[in-house]
Amino acid sequence: MKTYFRLVIMLFGCGLLNAQINVLNADQPDEIGVLSEEQKDVLSDSKYLEYSHVDEKDIMWSKIVYEEIDLSEKFNHPLFFPKDGLYNNERRSLWRTIREAILSNKVANVYNDANPNFTEKFEHETYLRRIENREGPEVVPLKSMDIVSYKIKGIWYVDKRIGEMRYRLLGIMPRGKDMNNLTNDAPVDLFWLWYKDLRPILHKQLVFDDRNNANRVTFDQMLTSRRFTARIYAIDNVFNDRAVDQYVDDPFMQLIESERLKNIIRDFEQDLWAN
Repeated sequence: MKTYFRLVIMLFGCGLLNAQINVLNADQPDEIGVLSEEQKDVLSDSKYLEYSHVDEKDIMWSKIVYEEIDLSEKFNHPLFFPKDGLYNNERRSLWRTIREAILSNKVANVYNDANPNFTEKFEHETYLRRIENREGPEVVPLKSMDIVSYKIKGIWYVDKRIGEMRYRLLGIMPRGKDMNNLTNDAPVDLFWLWYKDLRPILHKQLVFDDRNNANRVTFDQMLTSRRFTARIYAIDNVFNDRAVDQYVDDPFMQLIESERLKNIIRDFEQDLWAN
């Protein structure tokens, strides 16, 4: 009897929840509980979640942070694999997704790797030479296995209107093999991409999940929700945003410095609500 009563309550509750849909936007009573075509499009999984507008006067604190995602780390393997195969399939690495988008002109703007402020665009032939080598008898493409890491630029900010700290990914830059010098094994910075230009493309590509293949996320969801590990290699500062390796020589101490910079952000959020 108790089980039957609980079931009735659950069904009644679901009916109430369904009745609340569109109650604030309905022009007529019969529109309550019915989603418009525009609302269906916004709530659809086929469309990425738009960034909400942030008023500059509501930002009480912010920090520009530069990080590097090392693809050799196991936690970051979903961004690295699978390898480029001979046949097209639905599974693609992050690099293959980006490369195909650039070659098909779905990404119009590619920016200079030396300018993280996205003010200097590369000419088409310039960034094409960084994606593939055409000097030999065959075109040699830059493959997924040739990408070693991604550098990202983002901003941590405190929105006083909603009272919380948030993160916004601004740009991403792949690092990999130098296609202009195939004998050089050292990875090089390729180019910056404005992340908003990539979102419509990355949202259409699902990421393979070893733990649960029935609940897969897109590359956009993975990156915007920071489901990766990264080290901070620079933060905005008075020294023109100089990188850690410019003032710390030892690699181990660079990791220590990276953690110190991370704590600056973490401690600010904790201190914000301490009193």
